[in-house]
Amino acid sequence: MAGTTALPTITFAASAEGGLMLQSKSRVVLPAWVRHVEQQSSQSQSAEDQVTLAQAYLQLARQPGWSRYFDKAQQLLKKAHSPSSAAYWLALADISQQQHQFEDALNYLAKAQKLQPDDINALLMKNRIYLVQNNTTAALAECKKLLGQQELFLLSLCSLEVAGRQGKTQDSYKALQLLARQQQSIPLAQQQWLIAVLAEQAEVLHQPKQARAWLEQLLFAAQSELAPLPLWVKWADLTLKQDATLVYQKLQHLHQHQQLEDALLLRLALAEQQLAEGQEYQVLMQQRVSLREQRQDTLHSADLAHYYLRLAPDPKKALYYARLNVQQAQEPDDQQLFTLALKQSQQDTSPSVQTGEQP
Repeated sequence: MAGTTALPTITFAASAEGGLMLQSKSRVVLPAWVRHVEQQSSQSQSAEDQVTLAQAYLQLARQPGWSRYFDKAQQLLKKAHSPSSAAYWLALADISQQQHQFEDALNYLAKAQKLQPDDINALLMKNRIYLVQNNTTAALAECKKLLGQQELFLLSLCSLEVAGRQGKTQDSYKALQLLARQQQSIPLAQQQWLIAVLAEQAEVLHQPKQARAWLEQLLFAAQSELAPLPLWVKWADLTLKQDATLVYQKLQHLHQHQQLEDALLLRLALAEQQLAEGQEYQVLMQQRVSLREQRQDTLHSADLAHYYLRLAPDPKKALYYARLNVQQAQEPDDQQLFTLALKQSQQDTSPSVQTGEQP
């Protein structure tokens, strides 16, 4: 896989982890494609190859267990200052969107587009940012720009995703299924995006088994290790009620190879709790939460809200963190999380725990 123009970086927005690791693991070997880019960068020491390496790190960081590479990419870009490179500004924009600094990301994208007006990655990253902000009008405007570049598949997928967000899910889901049947062979990154949208819209239409089936086409197939973290999180949420044992087995296997990010460790802890398999992962998750709270880490507000809703119930804390999260991101899952937290808080009659925050 190339590390230069990776569609997962523009189709999946996931909060960056701070490299928080609470257990030592045996050294994990970097994928061969990343090692190759590292070697090339080390030999040339050129700014261009440094930026390419940063992009490779960003692509890797989206896979379960590798989120610490967001920090490595950021540090690399600080050294590889390359203002005449569109790829440099795209990488900075990518990091900014991961940190929910959307205005900075849009400014960086504007710089990239001045240097390379027809860059599809910049266009799709803007589309993703607008979707996270629930600005579907602006998101659709970015999709339409693909028409002039003859990117008909991406135009269709982009537009149908927006249509689903605008409430036209019944029609858009049918069109997406037809689009999927028409595609015999597409790049893995585009396939991941297509599957993600199909699963999202199936879930909206109250078809959780179908949503799960779409995701399992990727997660249970070859190259599943390349699937972005949000797909694993969504699959775990869809599967926990029906088959907690499968979630436990799959996520425990991932954890044995790499330290899981908060979102997946939480789902592993939930499966452990449901199955009464001890408390190892619940304790790990509690330690993560304590450190996140000590650091006042707002990037993980969604994880903290889920923790206090589902694993260690505290409706007031859950609402506090869900409200922080929805101020940063307004995608369907974010809005649903806030709605659920608000409902639970309204039903709660217990005294408020003194934590310093105001519900």
